[in-house]
Amino acid sequence: MKGFIRAVVGLTIILLTLAAGGVFLLAAPLPGAPSQIQGVSFSAPHASGIGLNWQQTYIAVLDDLGVRRLRLSAYWDVTEPQKDMFSFADLDFQMDEAASRGAHVILGVGRKLPRWPECHDPQWAAELTEQAKQQEVLELVEATVERYKGHPALAMWQLENEPLLKFGICPPQDRQFLMQEEVLVRSLDPDHPILMTDSGELNWWLDASSFGDVLGTTMYRTVFSEKTLKQFSYDYIFPSWLYRLKSRYVRLLRGNEVLISELQGEPWGSQPFPQMSAQEREQSFSPERFLDNWDFAQRTQLPSAYWWGVEYWYWEKEINGDGRYWEIAKEVFARNNKKNN
Repeated sequence: MKGFIRAVVGLTIILLTLAAGGVFLLAAPLPGAPSQIQGVSFSAPHASGIGLNWQQTYIAVLDDLGVRRLRLSAYWDVTEPQKDMFSFADLDFQMDEAASRGAHVILGVGRKLPRWPECHDPQWAAELTEQAKQQEVLELVEATVERYKGHPALAMWQLENEPLLKFGICPPQDRQFLMQEEVLVRSLDPDHPILMTDSGELNWWLDASSFGDVLGTTMYRTVFSEKTLKQFSYDYIFPSWLYRLKSRYVRLLRGNEVLISELQGEPWGSQPFPQMSAQEREQSFSPERFLDNWDFAQRTQLPSAYWWGVEYWYWEKEINGDGRYWEIAKEVFARNNKKNN
């Protein structure tokens, strides 16, 4: 009996050692890994909402920063301001300006898309039932995909934004509807891959990666504590190797590539950054943290990263006369373009 127990204990130790070794191998950095490609997420409504001319901001992103990877959104309230009357002028401008510079765009479609309140419902849809809203969203997705599936700037679709994460003023997750959206996009455009996004810190990504072809993760290093309601931020403890481990885990089990769809590039505090003091903003996201986040993202060895906060950099420069963030961004993209061209 004692021999049997010793054998079981020995086997358990061996299995745990092998498992630990497997985790180590999955998390280990690869020598000579390709340089990470940098891009930005851009929101025209957000830029306008913080007092910027969004067209001017967008052109500065393309020409002054030299950005050639973009994540844009076909917001429902902008794209269909009146029922069955689509307006693609703003998105046409963004897509065409990107194409004229050889830039590549991930275009978000659906109801829940980046920037608060996440679900950008038009006013005319307020009284509709949830089932009726879903039908309207499918028509919106179809119109958008049909318009841009042949556009030279289009690289990938993003379907919804973190649809399996409870966040924003949105209805509960609906996996059946998400499946319906995915089937629709694939039927209309089988040539472009679909990006599905998920929280980088709160989930293990396997659920989200059961949809789409590519997984996008958020990466926020300094956040506001909602539980303690502290005025100051704190640093997440998650190391860079954990993102690398999770990405390889997803690739092994699902076959999906993983990229950073939202890399923190702006403050996160108790209120929107235009209402924060300069001291609060810098305590949450300083120029030093900008560089630290850049370095952290590269250490994950994920192939590409889309910064979240390009409007903030321009806002500090144009509204507050603080060009430090914009100048750091110019350095980031200058180095990145040199390495990847």
